[in-house]
Amino acid sequence: MILDALTVTRRRVGGFALLMVLMLIAAASVVGISYIYGTQVKTASTGNLMLASKARYLAESGLQHGLCALQTGALPLGSAAAPNGPYHIDAGDGGYVFHITPTPTPNDYKIVATGTEGGISQTVAMTVRLTSDYAQKMIDDIAPTYWWRLGDSGLTAVDARGLHNGTYVNGVTREVDGALLGDVDTAAEFNGNNDYVNLGEIGDLSGARLTFGCWARADGWADSNPRLISRSSGTDIYERRWQLSCTDARKLRFDLKLKNTLTTVTGDTPVQLGQWFFVVCVYNRDTHRMRIYLNGELDGTLENVLNEDINDAANVEVWIGDCPYIPGQRQWSGAVDEAFIMKNRALTPTKIRELFDARIPKTEVISWDD
Repeated sequence: MILDALTVTRRRVGGFALLMVLMLIAAASVVGISYIYGTQVKTASTGNLMLASKARYLAESGLQHGLCALQTGALPLGSAAAPNGPYHIDAGDGGYVFHITPTPTPNDYKIVATGTEGGISQTVAMTVRLTSDYAQKMIDDIAPTYWWRLGDSGLTAVDARGLHNGTYVNGVTREVDGALLGDVDTAAEFNGNNDYVNLGEIGDLSGARLTFGCWARADGWADSNPRLISRSSGTDIYERRWQLSCTDARKLRFDLKLKNTLTTVTGDTPVQLGQWFFVVCVYNRDTHRMRIYLNGELDGTLENVLNEDINDAANVEVWIGDCPYIPGQRQWSGAVDEAFIMKNRALTPTKIRELFDARIPKTEVISWDD
């Protein structure tokens, strides 16, 4: 009987030990599975975090791209539904897309950019304020004889130099968006029919040197040889004193009367419709040259020009957007901004380039939104 009791006891102890071993195995299995699962979660989370970081980096790159586009005026303003392009990288995996919209505050713009990597997207936005130094540079450094900014609301085209105002004729559209971002001054737009700005009989510009120019945008091609700025008593060659126009091939043309001869230089680059451009015409008797500059670069030159003074006349009118005395004959279709004339001065290539570069506004970040 004693032997049977010991046998039962041993069996109970053995069963308990086996149960404990099985429980330990089960517990180890649970812990192992939990560890493996936790490791997978951590790996997945780390992977997503890396993708999100890359997407964030791409989004911030999009902001920088948008800021550059805004400063240089390379893009029209878009919307979230129609982002700017083609100045964006594919918005799918490994890319970004941005858009720019104006705010109710003048010269403040909101840039929104979204970056995407591995199916994960990040969106960032910032509001920036643009300010332009262009006008100050004109006053302090260039100091033109006449300067019509063409940002007027009334019928008077004010000369910012205070010498000679002009008049808007036949319904020139005023206060349209100008060429200079960050500048509250606006521009004038011509319909390609019969509107123009009559600057009247400004002073005689006869002399050894002359510089004049403007910002302009062609929205259509209403006439043959449309005028931007012209001093003439008619369309014929012998009636012209000096003028800036475009040829039928849409290339810039600078005409100047020297003694009794009309001398002409034509640019090399066709004007692109819908794009602002900066054009300056320069004559220098001492260097025997007539030159046209487009967007700060030499676009056309005529060497060995007659060693003659300019044959100008104060009793001949100057018009912007058409040929004097013949409305609608050589009409500009599009906008004109910041027209200026420098009497007896030949602006240097360096100054012309500096003036063109002054179009790029300064930026200030007003707010940053994640």
